[in-house]
Amino acid sequence: MFGSSTQGNNFAAAAGGAQQQQRRITPIRALTIKQLLQAQSVGDGAMVVDGREVTQATVVGRVVGYESLNMLGGGAITAKHFGYRITDNTGMIVARQWIEPDSNQEPLPINSHVRASGTVKIWQDAPVVTGNVVAVVDSNELNYHLLDAVLTHLRLTQGNRRPQEQGSKASVTNTAAAVGVKNMLPGGDTKILLTDLLVNLIRQNAHGGDSGMSMDELTAAAQRYNFGSSDVFAAMRTLAAEGTVYQMHDNRFAI
Repeated sequence: MFGSSTQGNNFAAAAGGAQQQQRRITPIRALTIKQLLQAQSVGDGAMVVDGREVTQATVVGRVVGYESLNMLGGGAITAKHFGYRITDNTGMIVARQWIEPDSNQEPLPINSHVRASGTVKIWQDAPVVTGNVVAVVDSNELNYHLLDAVLTHLRLTQGNRRPQEQGSKASVTNTAAAVGVKNMLPGGDTKILLTDLLVNLIRQNAHGGDSGMSMDELTAAAQRYNFGSSDVFAAMRTLAAEGTVYQMHDNRFAI
């Protein structure tokens, strides 16, 4: 439930590190549309949800119409972007995806389930998400997103009132009998925490850049060590809460 580039030299790598630090300061927040509509607006169009400023957000919903700036055209496309009207049954907002003027890309059809991720600004007294709009192909993503939004809201408003999630404590013994010879990690016969394993997987797959890994890729890799999808989900929530990992616009996770 729970937002790719490659640096070819040291200067670019340093710039990427600065961008990564900025993303940590303004992480992508999973929200329901109702939370966005009820958010406080402060300063220059900044949004505040649960007492925390939100500059980037991700929402999941169904396309019920297209934005029409003159209220007559009814089409999705303007000179520079697709505009979608999206609902998740808690409210409706406009999400925009910028495109090249000469692009042949077609807008997503009505009734498509989509994830919109990007910056959040107030436009004509209503919040607008501007960034990426992609089709949702797995129905479980809708449930994961809602769960993520609810749990984040409870954590920010009520604090951590329950024990640490079991998945964040999950571990495996680093032996050939437990994980297989090909999957053994350096360090000998030691117990490996799932959180440490996931961090290592993301770091190894970065290839010196900022490509990150998706939840499906992390789950597939962790299954080689006998961890389930629920373990991975819980561990990733712990890492995100600690600030060890962050979610990128394309819904991949990076360090």
